[in-house]
Amino acid sequence: MLKYFGQFRSSENGALRTITSYPGARIRSGFAALCVIVLMVPLLISTVCAVEVPLRMGFTAITQNVLPFWIAKEEKLFEKYNLRVELIYIQSAGIGVPALIGGDFQLLLGGVTNALQAASMGARMVILATLGPTQWILYTRPEIKEISQLKGAILGVNRVGALDYYALRRLLQILDLSPNRDVKIVPAGAPLDRFLAIQNGLIHGALETDVSLARNPIKVNRLVDLAKAGVQDHGSALITTASYLQSRPDVIDQFVRAFAEAIALAKRNKELVKKGYSKYLRTNDEALLELAYRTYALETVPKIPVFPVEVLKNVLADLAEGNPKIKEVGIEAVLNNTFLQRLVDSGFIDRLYR
Repeated sequence: MLKYFGQFRSSENGALRTITSYPGARIRSGFAALCVIVLMVPLLISTVCAVEVPLRMGFTAITQNVLPFWIAKEEKLFEKYNLRVELIYIQSAGIGVPALIGGDFQLLLGGVTNALQAASMGARMVILATLGPTQWILYTRPEIKEISQLKGAILGVNRVGALDYYALRRLLQILDLSPNRDVKIVPAGAPLDRFLAIQNGLIHGALETDVSLARNPIKVNRLVDLAKAGVQDHGSALITTASYLQSRPDVIDQFVRAFAEAIALAKRNKELVKKGYSKYLRTNDEALLELAYRTYALETVPKIPVFPVEVLKNVLADLAEGNPKIKEVGIEAVLNNTFLQRLVDSGFIDRLYR
């Protein structure tokens, strides 16, 4: 069941149950009281250890890369690691990052750029993991079949400064095309709006994914696969605040373990993935479910979801063009791969695939 919380949408409700007293007879002698205490110590310890820590995680898009967290929820992996996680949908990272900073959430799956912009203004943000690179494809109108035909073209992006904007600029650089001289980049809105703009001849092309095209089929040419061209765009990341990380490293460790186990489960169990996508993406299209499984569960989400340092450097360089303060953001301050690295070093992740 889903509920709305302001701009947030929650996947469950319910209060944390706490134990305030234990049943027992009235003890009349010191010896009897001691016996009862001794007998109850193991029960008390097991009860305390079983208490689930409440945790709220926001996510800013109902897309395929949320899959590991849906699986962890459905398969009770969070509970396995003594967590009671509430997954909450937020309309954008622009809303989610301030909510994270304000303590409405302890974790956020959202845009890296928003977190880095906040860090440049003094917020202490920490990137814990990636969901893998966005599988961008440069789709063009059917008549544009060669890269040389892009000269003079108008290409659409969500907005200037969005993830696809920077990814497109890096691609053009690789293709030896100038976004100022050879190609014009214009805001064109959400994925469906971009596809419609291509179809109606308002723009010549845009970046999108194969899954998005399958959901909004139009006649386009699949001109360039950005990952194969050497452009990696890890747009979304698992983010927390430095203050929460410092106060509850145990909780972060438990969460990351559940996350890693959910990834392993997704890679091994196609039917579970398709069932999750069917439920959360609200589709029974078998071809679409198969495509989503192959593209995201198998290819996109990495076995070890460490956020790449080089990718983060590229993002910081992109943002610095419009915000010089970004140059003051140190990678070591905003990137923490130690939780995942410990799982690698201890053999935890390898054991998940045996």
